[in-house]
Amino acid sequence: MRAYSLLLFNLLTLYSCRELVQDEFPDFAPVPTVNSILVAGELLKVHVSLAGKLDSNRLALVDNAEVLLYVNEEYKETLNNINEGIYSSSIVVEPLKTYRCEVSIPGYQTVSCSEALPEPAKISNIVHTNKAGIDEEGMTYPAITFSFSNSPAEKEYFEVVIRLFEFGHESAADLETIIDPVILNEGLPIALFSNDLITDSTYTMTINYTTGSGGSSSGEPVHANLYPLILELRSVSSDYYKFVKQKFLYEQGRYPEFLAASVTAFPLYSNVKGGYGIFGGYSAVQSDTIYP
Repeated sequence: MRAYSLLLFNLLTLYSCRELVQDEFPDFAPVPTVNSILVAGELLKVHVSLAGKLDSNRLALVDNAEVLLYVNEEYKETLNNINEGIYSSSIVVEPLKTYRCEVSIPGYQTVSCSEALPEPAKISNIVHTNKAGIDEEGMTYPAITFSFSNSPAEKEYFEVVIRLFEFGHESAADLETIIDPVILNEGLPIALFSNDLITDSTYTMTINYTTGSGGSSSGEPVHANLYPLILELRSVSSDYYKFVKQKFLYEQGRYPEFLAASVTAFPLYSNVKGGYGIFGGYSAVQSDTIYP
């Protein structure tokens, strides 16, 4: 009986701490929003929409905007509208060039955004370890070690993506048991980092990762299933770095894993003048396909 009373008290306490979340939001004047992830070697594309109030179910896509593109402050072209608010250029993005867009939507002020991508780093000495450790559930996980070039005199930002190819389907591997001090210094469980702690022109990094599935045979310990992969090292812009970090925190705030987690959503980083959105990107170098 005492245990039941205690359980009832806990349940009442839990529910008494809840309060109605506001489901009616004040009017919010639509604001032009421009989003583009520039990738060196690919055509420049821009997505244009209008940001609405918090309970908007769908973005207000804009198909009647005028998007002017400047490269190194020289006008190049007016982007063509493809569909769904997407505007495409005929120009392939290159590192070390400054790309600027001026976006005009009828009835709204003109917004602008600009970005210059860094040169890609160089990677070498790639080594894959099939069994690098054991996770909390007793399953082994793999790791990949590699070296890359760095300019200690300059502020640089990087992102590592391990691209897995499982039966014709591509996915990005998640990190497992972070041991690298450079990534640990960032304070987030993602492979996005600056060169703050890197003092040499070359740095060697080890990334433990998980493929999300495992198995065993003949009574052996459970091991991660291994798939062909490509190691991609991105040299990212400062704006891209800031945006991805805040996007991770934003998503954690919106969709916490546990009831006790924080439900505070961080604001998303924006570098669009006169509006909202992100105009950033990266230059990437990739390894050959690795077959563990």
